[in-house]
Amino acid sequence: MDALMSITKRKRKDGSTVYDVTLEYGTIDGKRDRRKRTFPTLKDAQAAERDAERLRGAMRHQGRLKLGEYIARYYWPIASRRLQATSQDTYRREIDKRILPILGDCFLEELDRLKIQRLVDSCPTEAVGRKCHGVLKTILNEAVGDGFIISNPALARYAMPPKGNKRDNGLILGDFPTIREYVETVRRDAPPAIQRLVVSGLLLGLRPEERYALDWEDIGMTTVSVTKAYVIAKGGPVLKETKTTGSNRVIPFSPDFFQFMVSQSRLSGPWIVGRDGERLSPSTGRKMWTRYLDAHPELERITLENMRHSFATAC
Repeated sequence: MDALMSITKRKRKDGSTVYDVTLEYGTIDGKRDRRKRTFPTLKDAQAAERDAERLRGAMRHQGRLKLGEYIARYYWPIASRRLQATSQDTYRREIDKRILPILGDCFLEELDRLKIQRLVDSCPTEAVGRKCHGVLKTILNEAVGDGFIISNPALARYAMPPKGNKRDNGLILGDFPTIREYVETVRRDAPPAIQRLVVSGLLLGLRPEERYALDWEDIGMTTVSVTKAYVIAKGGPVLKETKTTGSNRVIPFSPDFFQFMVSQSRLSGPWIVGRDGERLSPSTGRKMWTRYLDAHPELERITLENMRHSFATAC
């Protein structure tokens, strides 16, 4: 039976108006399967009604839906519109590489702690295990909300794989005299892209993705405005919002950064560019920095990520 839906307007005792969406899916064990949700506006109620439309056919399965089917037919079409480009890439990778090969053919109602622990155990490191488990937990939360399962088995605690090696080496430059000497060494012979990656990390404390995203228009006479990030996503690099809303900020020049900018000829467009004159890709930037360090064994092998940590420690 198709779901019967209705929207009812009513007033609460406090005088406020709300809208009740009632969904009736037939009967279960002789009792009517009726579900009601309340929303503050008619627009919200109508949106809920539209969401329920896509579940009409699904309820015929009476829960006999495989995880892979649920992701393809119900979860991903909505999630792919809601998630940012970089999050889409992360979710899609975890789904295709880990979740579907191990759990894709399992019926939703048959997912249990043993099966999910097997998925977690297949991950190479703790960080990967937590990420994979987090994606599965989000998917199953949606399945609960959609009415396919009663509870989310991924909410239980799971034993994670052992910790792996971190991408950074933990090395930082702990004070500004050391940072200043490091910057001066790099400026002697490094190409402009490398110089700008280093000074914006060590002298401004920017995240790597914020450095790649900088445009000349973001750099004033005494301040730098940080409003975006340039990251690798599915299909290549993409400009996006900063890590959090609090990451949008205006940073005053340090005296050393001011001296660096005095030596630069102002242009327009991307601040850090590659040989082709286009915005430097994060993957290319990492490779360039690794090659530069290999050619300069006298320099501490600080990572692009830990330049920001060095700035914070020195401050």
